[in-house]
Amino acid sequence: MQNNKLKLRRLENTNKDYKYLEKWYQEKEIFSHFEQRKLTLEEIKNKYLPRTKVDAKVPVFMIEYDDKPIGIIQYQLINEENKELYNLKENNSYEIDIFIGELNLHNKGIGKISIDLIVDYLCKEKNAKILVMCPLKSNYNAINCYKKCGFVIKNEFETEDTIGEKQVFVLMVKE
Repeated sequence: MQNNKLKLRRLENTNKDYKYLEKWYQEKEIFSHFEQRKLTLEEIKNKYLPRTKVDAKVPVFMIEYDDKPIGIIQYQLINEENKELYNLKENNSYEIDIFIGELNLHNKGIGKISIDLIVDYLCKEKNAKILVMCPLKSNYNAINCYKKCGFVIKNEFETEDTIGEKQVFVLMVKE
């Protein structure tokens, strides 16, 4: 998937790709909204190796700008538990997650272009009916970006984050 200088390619099971993730997961601006803590290289490999497989349940794409990796975007089919949490009825619904790891490239429109590319892919190739993004309520930049991509706030919900602490998330939907 490509748009001028921006390209999405599958994450590869290579030290090079994992090293980029390791670098980004040391940035508070990234981990505080995505994993809530820093991840080691070993944790990154354990988390992302299954996502590099052809039949991955959560395919991850490296976002490249001018042929340089700058972040990731991933999607997954929404499971029954999350359909209930999000109050969704449609079966072919997908959730998207993204971060731009290179902080100097925040607020440049790269996230919007990346999301637009993956939305187009999911609608055309996966016949997605509903698309969902769930940023933390405190992540105003993400919420504003997702609004620019056509996602609307449907609800807020409280659930445990990746380290077991209660957090408020915003349910944003594009139909």
